[in-house]
Amino acid sequence: MSYVESSVAFKQSTVLNWQRGWEAIAKSQLWFFFLLTLGSASNVMYTCTVPLVGFGAIAGATLPRHRALVTVVSIWLVNQVLGFGIRQYPWTFSTFAWGLVLGLGAILVILLASLKLKLTQNSLSAYGIWLGISLVAGFGVYQLTIWLAGLVLGGSDSFTLPILWGIFQENAIWAISLTAIHSLLVWDTLRLYQRNGKLISTASEI
Repeated sequence: MSYVESSVAFKQSTVLNWQRGWEAIAKSQLWFFFLLTLGSASNVMYTCTVPLVGFGAIAGATLPRHRALVTVVSIWLVNQVLGFGIRQYPWTFSTFAWGLVLGLGAILVILLASLKLKLTQNSLSAYGIWLGISLVAGFGVYQLTIWLAGLVLGGSDSFTLPILWGIFQENAIWAISLTAIHSLLVWDTLRLYQRNGKLISTASEI
């Protein structure tokens, strides 16, 4: 086998092995419940600025769409229960409406992130690029939803660059951290496959 053929075979096996690991984590209960638990717990740290965009982007890009929706809607629901039950949000139409707006924005982020192309499952770099796109575009969609709602409900005066930048940074930190954890889980899965001899390693096996 020539050097070029060996390089192509190695690249193909790497792509297929990454896909195997990625799909295994996407279907696992571990990653699903990890996101669900951590996202719900994040409500203790935040009030109105719970990182729904960060969790929505990573959930939409790494889980089947129905699981991603369950994850982020659950995070949003915990936030609302804590808000109205413990943090004493006022029981007014405006407050309930804003809660629904935040939930709608989070769902839109998931729908955007879940449009992942098959290419994003081929390598860590392609996966990272799509997550970056999902985070930035998702944040834009989320904030646009809030801004449009603000035209009706009021409160759009809070849309200042320093505030938006601060919120984006928080969501980016969560998304990057979760991406790192997810990537480690994928590579750990590949390591276990390798130990059990289940990895594709030659062109003849492709």
